[in-house]
Amino acid sequence: SSGINAEYGDSLMDDDSRQQNLAQLQEFTDDLETTTALINEREEAIRKLETDMVTVNEIFREIGTMVYEQGDMIDNIEHNVEVARDRIDDGVVQLEKASEYQSKYRKKVFFFLLILVVFGIVLGIIIWATTRKKN
Repeated sequence: SSGINAEYGDSLMDDDSRQQNLAQLQEFTDDLETTTALINEREEAIRKLETDMVTVNEIFREIGTMVYEQGDMIDNIEHNVEVARDRIDDGVVQLEKASEYQSKYRKKVFFFLLILVVFGIVLGIIIWATTRKKN
């Protein structure tokens, strides 16, 4: 009976030890699954971050292209403003000349009319004098 009890006791210890090992194995498996899930989540987050970085890189390239193109447009606008300024300066000079010519023209017309009036008066006096002598 004592041999049976010893075998039974050893068997119980083996069962307890097995259960303890199974519990540890289950705990290890649970920890492993949790760790694997965390690794997968982090890997997914890293992939998303990589995708976002590629997107941001593309956006910066597009912005760089737009800035370059706008630089050309700004250069073109600047050139057009310079051309317009030069043309305005030329226009001002032309207007000053036109005003000067108009002023000279008015003086010439005035003197021409004055000469015509004087000539008309002289002619009128001559005609009056000749008609008066006949009478």
